Amino acid sequence: MKKLLLATLCASAFALTACDKKPADAASGSDSKPAAAAASLSTNNTADIKSDLTALQSMSTAKAKEALNFQTEVMQAAQKGDKDALKGVVDKMKNYVDGFNKDLDGLALKSTEVASVRDKMKESNNLGVEMAEAGLASSPDPQKIMELQKKGTELQQSLLTEMQALQTKANAAP
Repeated sequence: MKKLLLATLCASAFALTACDKKPADAASGSDSKPAAAAASLSTNNTADIKSDLTALQSMSTAKAKEALNFQTEVMQAAQKGDKDALKGVVDKMKNYVDGFNKDLDGLALKSTEVASVRDKMKESNNLGVEMAEAGLASSPDPQKIMELQKKGTELQQSLLTEMQALQTKANAAP
């Protein structure tokens, strides 16, 4: 069971790190901005996509180091078998994800395409925390953990494919 716990926690930390490749410069974190902006999002506007991707990637770069630190902390705590330390790392991950998701919500995006990526990133962030919590449960359910890992892998692949397509589209624009 220790190997399953370690694999789950590492996958959770990896999910956070992988997600961080997409975010951008966060606006203040106002929860009302995304709802207000949703009515005026463009579709298939290359300039908006390019601008939004730049913002998302800037945020991701800024957050990536913090996510990598979680990976290191998880590995160290798991190798020592220190369940209290692991719980502490998961609590920090929750705070990180909450803040990261608020930052993502605060982005003043212009395109529906990148807004969709942002939503998937938030889902992936939340899934990473859910995987970590499932792995730390007093009686971890291997089936549930496997399902969460599969969902996480599929979500990450979907995000990667979507990001690559949008980046290609943005790079092709004059």
